Amino acid sequence: MRPTAAIAALFAPFALGALGGGCGLIDQLAPEQRFGDVVHLTNDEARWGRVDLAAQKVAPAHRASFVARHRRWGNDIQIADADVTNLELGLPEDRAASVVTYAGFDQRTMELQTTAVRQSWASAGESFVLIDETIIGGAPELFEEPAGDDDGVLASRFGDGVTAGGESASPLSED
Repeated sequence: MRPTAAIAALFAPFALGALGGGCGLIDQLAPEQRFGDVVHLTNDEARWGRVDLAAQKVAPAHRASFVARHRRWGNDIQIADADVTNLELGLPEDRAASVVTYAGFDQRTMELQTTAVRQSWASAGESFVLIDETIIGGAPELFEEPAGDDDGVLASRFGDGVTAGGESASPLSED
């Protein structure tokens, strides 16, 4: 056997182990890391006006409402910052929650508005999907409903048990 072939034969098992072991790294991420990644990715996509991409991480039953509430982002509303301030895992019914503070400019008035939301997430296999978003403080105008809303009231939630008046139902409860 030639020396290069002998060296290659000697190192082949190590090379295959290194390459093959890398494929499972994503599966080995802790749930906390996977959840944090999904929350940051979803909010970054929405922040930059890529609501269509952010909506891919929203449960199908809530996707249309999510898109409608964020439809002005990237156009009339420019989000300057999206700060994920809290992540909670291990809530009942395989749920998780995040708190995000958005700072955005209304391009029509150039006023800076800040809004804090609590996002509720459901486990979806190895990932999570957004199922509810509740305004917990600040200016609700960043999440303005389309003009065809029943009474013109800004909605404070989407998802299960949607309320237009801002009742304080738990975002994780099944109303």
